[in-house]
Amino acid sequence: MTRTAPSKTASPPHRPAPTASADDLPQDLVDRSIQQQSNALVAFRRHIHADPEASGSELKTTALVAGALRDAGLQPKIMRDKIGLAVDVDLGAPRGSFIALRAELDCVKVNDDKRVPYASANPGLCHACGHDAHTTVVLAATLAIHDHRIRLGALGLKHNFRAVFQPAEETATGALSMISQGALENVQAILAVHVEPFIQAGLIGLRKGPLTSACKSFHIVIHGRSGHSARPYQALDPIPAALNIVDLFYQLGPRSMDSRYPLALTVASMHAGSSFNAIPDQATISGTLRTSRLEDLQAVQKKMEDVIKGVAQATGCSITMDFPQYAPATNNDGRLIDIMAAAATSLLGKDGVQWLDVPSLGAEDFAFYQEKIPGAIVRLGAAMPDPAQRRPLHSSLFDIDESALTIGAKFLARSALLAASNFTANPV
Repeated sequence: MTRTAPSKTASPPHRPAPTASADDLPQDLVDRSIQQQSNALVAFRRHIHADPEASGSELKTTALVAGALRDAGLQPKIMRDKIGLAVDVDLGAPRGSFIALRAELDCVKVNDDKRVPYASANPGLCHACGHDAHTTVVLAATLAIHDHRIRLGALGLKHNFRAVFQPAEETATGALSMISQGALENVQAILAVHVEPFIQAGLIGLRKGPLTSACKSFHIVIHGRSGHSARPYQALDPIPAALNIVDLFYQLGPRSMDSRYPLALTVASMHAGSSFNAIPDQATISGTLRTSRLEDLQAVQKKMEDVIKGVAQATGCSITMDFPQYAPATNNDGRLIDIMAAAATSLLGKDGVQWLDVPSLGAEDFAFYQEKIPGAIVRLGAAMPDPAQRRPLHSSLFDIDESALTIGAKFLARSALLAASNFTANPV
């Protein structure tokens, strides 16, 4: 991100002062810093979008963000294996107390079929997850807060500021990796956004409590015995076993929990063989299990395990199933949602706030941060202006209204500063 060179000013002094109110915060100054970079935000997002990196491989994206931070005079900490980073901005609050913003660096493993100049140049990889936008808005908010750290330091804020840019959200391993490397050390609360392709730009969607579901991925391997397609009695065909498993999952999964609560048990891939006249040795099935309640996740998983045992006994195949990835349901802290609602209202007016009635069955490893400290994640409206161009997350045609970048950066900066002024993690 190209920016005007920052002035080489000292860090703000640490001094006790009355807590700042929302009206005391230099929100207009921060907004102007972000607005002046609006074209640069679009260019930065498109740069990342054109060169996406899979979970655990975010070397170039990490280096790109770190370079932008260093150019502004900040000193980012690069994490293990040179993927992921965190950076602090001293706002004059007591040392060892931070409000954090979080962004993700990885992409999803789908093709990019958009016909745009910034389409992915890496086959099978695309920021159809919106993480390129999240990285851009958190970076912009960080730089704007850093620009005005001296003014902010005079307000007697309760907390300093930290930005966390994590890898591997799509595999639900990045947040845990960042936590293990100290990203939450002395952090009192953490905030984030996720772009929403069916909420128009200029709206923020908020919800207290769960916003996304508990999710487990599953992978099944069915071991049979290969043979000639003309003599199936001489083989042990894994394909009928696979078909029975999928059929029973869809039949019995929903019947193993209270139907008043949402469930999404989805088989996303099946693979078996490569020849038209040979029975294969094995078949594989992969997918996800998502529920809004942990007890339902456990109940459906037990039914899936029963299905595997029954099909193995009936067909004679050897079948294994594991659950390689897990993310708990998010749990938005009500006090932080109130702060973010105030930030959205101050920026966009009361009509810019959209309260969400029900949680999504999407999953978010942001929930792992929330297991450690108070946190809140909200929806950033980013729907394409033309409804005919709107596509869901993880679609190969997914794109956003890029006006959401400037809005999102302003909103996150305001939210972080309001939290730095007003939030107490453990009120007496």
